[in-house]
Amino acid sequence: MNLRPFQRRFLRSALKPGIDVAALSIPRGNGKSWLAAYLLTRCLTPTDHLFVQGAEYLLCAASIEQARLCYRFIRADLEPSGQYRFIDSVTRLGIVHKSTNTRLRVLSSNGKTAMGIVNCPLLVADEPGSWEVTGGQLMNDAIETAIGKPNSDMKVIYIGTLAPATGGWWHDLVESGTQGSTYVQALQGDPEKWDQWSEIKRVNPLTAISPSFRRRLLQERDDARADSRLKARFLSYRLNVPSADESKMLLEVADWELMTARTVPERSGSPIVGIDLGGGSAWSSAVAVWENGRVEALALAPGIPDIASQEKRDRVPAGLYARLVEDGTLTVAEGLRVQPPSHLWELVRGAWGIPALVICDRFRLSDLQDAIGPGVALEPRVTRWSDAAADIRALRKGAKDGPLSVEEGSRALLIASLAAAQVKSDDAGNTRLVKRSTANSSRDDIAAALTLCIGGFFRYPAAEEVAPTGPILV
Repeated sequence: MNLRPFQRRFLRSALKPGIDVAALSIPRGNGKSWLAAYLLTRCLTPTDHLFVQGAEYLLCAASIEQARLCYRFIRADLEPSGQYRFIDSVTRLGIVHKSTNTRLRVLSSNGKTAMGIVNCPLLVADEPGSWEVTGGQLMNDAIETAIGKPNSDMKVIYIGTLAPATGGWWHDLVESGTQGSTYVQALQGDPEKWDQWSEIKRVNPLTAISPSFRRRLLQERDDARADSRLKARFLSYRLNVPSADESKMLLEVADWELMTARTVPERSGSPIVGIDLGGGSAWSSAVAVWENGRVEALALAPGIPDIASQEKRDRVPAGLYARLVEDGTLTVAEGLRVQPPSHLWELVRGAWGIPALVICDRFRLSDLQDAIGPGVALEPRVTRWSDAAADIRALRKGAKDGPLSVEEGSRALLIASLAAAQVKSDDAGNTRLVKRSTANSSRDDIAAALTLCIGGFFRYPAAEEVAPTGPILV
């Protein structure tokens, strides 16, 4: 196999003096492991300018087993010469050039195995997107530390697809692009053109030489057109655009588009309001739905840390939260690390008046009772699997079949939350929202309030029937 133009272009820049880190990110099936093997074969060949006598080269993969494909390519090239000794066991892979003791060692994505890297001119990392999360981060930290050691000329080359991970150091490296001593080359498709063959072919260069690869991609594309769960996988692995499995999303993009395409009616009567009270770094949020299906949302964020710091913590595009504040849907509790429930309730009353019904998680019932006081119908929702599944089904049905429609000013806030909201199913097929982070660093707070609100909307279709005449707990 000869190098393709995109491979030659990458290696020209990656191997330039002054480049310490190089990353090639392309969809799966485009010869990433072969390219890694090609580089390391050259490093172990005495006549090649990449060869450094007596050095130890490193190949890092998610596991020893995953590294075997790349290792076998290297071994197939070198073994016929008889100049090498091969180490190939369940736990170890390696190659030694007998006469010069120049070596290749294979590492798994465990930070402990990377400590003490010395005399390594080149480390090649194969498919870093599939590295184990914690160990992979530790491995990356160890590699970066090794690059910075005095008198170290080590170069690191990462070759892989962004998926299956949807964030982390590998994504940050690719998305930061070429800068300073780092060179990045990424082939990514346009999600808007995901099923157009011209776009698929553009980001999968090996389709030019492999008829079987072309047939495979066309079949996967047709399957993804028919099944949204397969679409996310196709985007991630074949277009190099990490996408959450839509079966794990609270609301599919197509159903959200239906909610925003409908004509939004005027407010009518008193709304049902779902409230999610935040704790720690989480936001507090409220979503209102009127009897005609009109949906509005608002949120309250802590004032400490500031909004710019919260954007960095949550890894959202810079300026996103600031724009929500400007739009008026996000309010900041200035000077406070934890926003009080009474502050959120003031926002609710100011925006929507007294609701016909307020629904909240039962664990925060007493906090909300103290903030609201008497005279408002309040329903504590037990968020067990079956109840949560009923609310999620109601939201999905109301989005797809109507009558739910989202007021324009609330859309950006809801989009920011729905993009982070994921669900999980149990063995009985029930579904509920799950936190993506134990540190409250993903903004699914508004999505939680939306789910409570719409669940109540379908349980009490005529909001006036549950409007209180005095203190009431539903």
